[in-house]
Amino acid sequence: MSTDGNLISLLSLAFGLGMTHALDADHIAAVSTLACSRSRLHDSLGYGLRWALGHGLTLTGLGLVVFVAGLAIPPELSHLAERTVALVLMGLGAWVIASLRSRKAHLHFHRHDDLPVHAHWHTHTERIPNHPQPHTHKHAAVLVGVLHGAAGSAPLLALIPVATMDSPWLGMSYLLLFSLGVLVSMLFFGGLIGVLFQGANRLSGRMVGGLRLAVGLASLAIGGRLLISTM
Repeated sequence: MSTDGNLISLLSLAFGLGMTHALDADHIAAVSTLACSRSRLHDSLGYGLRWALGHGLTLTGLGLVVFVAGLAIPPELSHLAERTVALVLMGLGAWVIASLRSRKAHLHFHRHDDLPVHAHWHTHTERIPNHPQPHTHKHAAVLVGVLHGAAGSAPLLALIPVATMDSPWLGMSYLLLFSLGVLVSMLFFGGLIGVLFQGANRLSGRMVGGLRLAVGLASLAIGGRLLISTM
């Protein structure tokens, strides 16, 4: 294969690895918990975009440290970031579940005619006219993305190949395409989340409450599992 062919294959691999890496369970859990606070498509896309930008910013910064300063990335950084991510995921999960209480979410048991007793999930929210809604801390997605960029398999997938390259420009191109793959994949996932919650909101408010509860519990579980693995 020609040199140009090898280069195209390498950069294509970077993009593909980035798309795959974005769908790690802890990444999905983080963006889902942030996005489920709103039931609108553009909000979900925004959370996915900001997370991916934070992730790419960290990888690019670490790549510059490797090339310009000639320093090795200490493994302790990744370990500390992983543990912090675990705590953040657990905090996000707890926040989602607690927000259900503030929305007065509950299971309501009742029966219709001769049918067995069954339950419905209810959320009661009140909008005050001309009153601004609470700030949703959208910048948190960038910070969580920054943490994920330094944690876990990101250094293995991106920085190890980068460190073995002779050309800094080729190395940075690898990182940028890896980050672009992450961005594309996370935008796609954010869109799916937005469509899911937007559709559920049209059908039933209690369905949205049930989805938020599931997302919160999943984030708690994934964060707890990650925390145990870092001990």
